[in-house]
Amino acid sequence: MKKLLFVFLMLFFVGCSVKTTPVYAVIKTPKIKISDQGFLKEGFGYKEIIIYKTGLKPFKVTIKNSYICLNSKCMDKEKFVKEYLNEDYPADIFDLIIEGKPIKNFGKITKIKSGFIQRKEGIFYKVQKDKVLFRDKNQNIVIMVKRLREKG
Repeated sequence: MKKLLFVFLMLFFVGCSVKTTPVYAVIKTPKIKISDQGFLKEGFGYKEIIIYKTGLKPFKVTIKNSYICLNSKCMDKEKFVKEYLNEDYPADIFDLIIEGKPIKNFGKITKIKSGFIQRKEGIFYKVQKDKVLFRDKNQNIVIMVKRLREKG
């Protein structure tokens, strides 16, 4: 009985853990322009970027299974992509960029030393060990997340 309780408690605490990573982030779209240091929080079923811009209220992007919230204003992922990015992008593009995963139908994947590059008609997407850069020159969009090393 004690072993079963121990296993249950371990699964509960490990399953509920949140990984917090210091980052430098840039989110530049026609409707959003923010860049500075902050944190990327990753938990079960969600990701959250919090950017602390000097003199301003923290800017928060929370990504859950089917929706995205900007400073607690939530909307369906498709609506978010249509309103803030480009309606031709897949609904899960923001997830893929944050996770550093390839984007379907965004061109051939070219492997590089510590990641990969994808290119498609004015779009450049580069994923490296500690940095993800998405740039769409046609839509004037830049999303960059660089994981910073923790001191200590």
